[in-house]
Amino acid sequence: MGIYKIAERGESNFHIVNHQYSDETIRFAASEMQKYLLMATNAAIPYFSDDPRCPMRGPEIRIGADVRGETKVEEDLHDDGFCIRGVGEHITITGKTSRGVLYGVYRFLELFCNYHCFTKDAETIDRIDVLEIELDEIKEEPSFDFRDAYFRNAFDGGFASKNHLNSSLCDISVARGGRMKWFNFHHSFNDLVPEKIYFDEHPEYYSEIDGERKRATQLCLTNPDVLKIAEKTLRSWIENNPECKVFSVAQNDSMESCTCPNCMAIEKEEGSPSGPIIHFVNKLADAIRDDYPDVLLHTFAYQHTLKAPKKVVARDNVIVRLCSVFCRFEKPFYELAPLKPGGEEELFVSSLKEWQHHAKQLYVWDYAVNFRNYLQPFVNFHNLAKNIKFYKEHGVRGVLEQGNFAYGGGACFDDMKSYIISKLLWNHNTDVDDEIHRFCMGVYGESAGTLMEEYTKLIEAACASSELYIYQYPDVPSITDELVAKADELVSKAISVADSEEYRKRVEREYLSVRFLKLSRLEMDTPNRTEMINELFDDIKRFGITEIRERKSLAVLKELMLKNRYVKDRTNEYILYYIMK
Repeated sequence: MGIYKIAERGESNFHIVNHQYSDETIRFAASEMQKYLLMATNAAIPYFSDDPRCPMRGPEIRIGADVRGETKVEEDLHDDGFCIRGVGEHITITGKTSRGVLYGVYRFLELFCNYHCFTKDAETIDRIDVLEIELDEIKEEPSFDFRDAYFRNAFDGGFASKNHLNSSLCDISVARGGRMKWFNFHHSFNDLVPEKIYFDEHPEYYSEIDGERKRATQLCLTNPDVLKIAEKTLRSWIENNPECKVFSVAQNDSMESCTCPNCMAIEKEEGSPSGPIIHFVNKLADAIRDDYPDVLLHTFAYQHTLKAPKKVVARDNVIVRLCSVFCRFEKPFYELAPLKPGGEEELFVSSLKEWQHHAKQLYVWDYAVNFRNYLQPFVNFHNLAKNIKFYKEHGVRGVLEQGNFAYGGGACFDDMKSYIISKLLWNHNTDVDDEIHRFCMGVYGESAGTLMEEYTKLIEAACASSELYIYQYPDVPSITDELVAKADELVSKAISVADSEEYRKRVEREYLSVRFLKLSRLEMDTPNRTEMINELFDDIKRFGITEIRERKSLAVLKELMLKNRYVKDRTNEYILYYIMK
């Protein structure tokens, strides 16, 4: 164990060094180390390369491989893993990839300078007079290969890289380590073999239902021409999108699989509608493997295909992603499963256990928000953590936690969710209570943060008190008048005691959720009801929020809220469809 005095009273004899031909990510990592050490210690530690014109002048913080010909690539680590070492008088941060090295820099700052990036606009770091550390070796690898907090604000590249997310939709530049880029990461059968092009002349390409080929269903996966067209389309996608690593070959959002004799024969043999899909995707995976060895194909185990097949195993270059869309969330799935044999949670848990033997690349698409009302609390941090740990224990390699992805972002714990999800996906053993406390203190300040932490615990306890689904209205049993009154008291007080204008505004944004609950419950003849709802929506827009229900107009929702309690009458809603890929 070495002791390293990096800075004292604004001075340092260390230098930050990378290899003279380091790539953009390594150079950025070194500059981030310099930037944040200056913020923490007021020491402007020099940063340069190991070019022969820059000889060693003292102890060094060496970033990346081949610095002075001494640091090495960590071949035995996960691609995103890193190693922080004390080596003689020097400190080294290395990894298998440049992105791992960048993650190592941020982890170094977190461990020794108490650096945290809570949101894209809120980060903290200690001010340190003497930065002296003890260091031998610290190695870390992620719990999951793919880590996606699917919230709009979490797509920010700075937030994502600092919190080790590699989501396809994150705006992560090459300097920030890049991302695991997907092409058309959701339902794609209709893109592979477009109905508008082929159905009129070749209805046999599509699902046979009750003896008739139908539109808006699925593909006939045993038709050889469907396979040929799909492969041609897939190859064009790969050629035209070289930045993408994953390409979706996934069922449409329809329950109507093909019932022709050939498809049904495979389904019967495999004991699940997932059988024909895996056989089909495997053929495509085999067809492209030699030409594109680094490409992965993605397909769903979703709705009617959730159950794993009996025999066929997905190829190693095929991702199978299970979806928990119909589950309840007030307890971890494995606790809910035995309470209702044959129910959605039991089906999801049993399917997950089966799929781990049928897919090496097993992923989960999970859910972390109320899609019917984004401002309605959906808080289950501890159960979320238990579910994520369960995924890890059963071979899952990638997790997407879907939340409010609307342009303009949202409120109602969205930022806290993004932060805690990022921590859990990097380390599934993360202490949730510690992170909630850290977030509240860092984002809201100590005075308001103490109250916001109490508010978080209040809401999470309420969400755990009755059934919690992703589509609910504000009249659910868990949201009582007493709960709303207590939440109002806590958050209102947090606003009044906030230590700065910035902290106050952050609390005010979260207060939108409480106001929504209050106003949605008002009787129609309540005095000033219209004025209060108008003020709420004015403030929603003031905070840059563009949707409070998935893909629905803010203006229309305002009118509906004015016309009925609990916003349950959804007459004249229309969908705002925009591509997410």
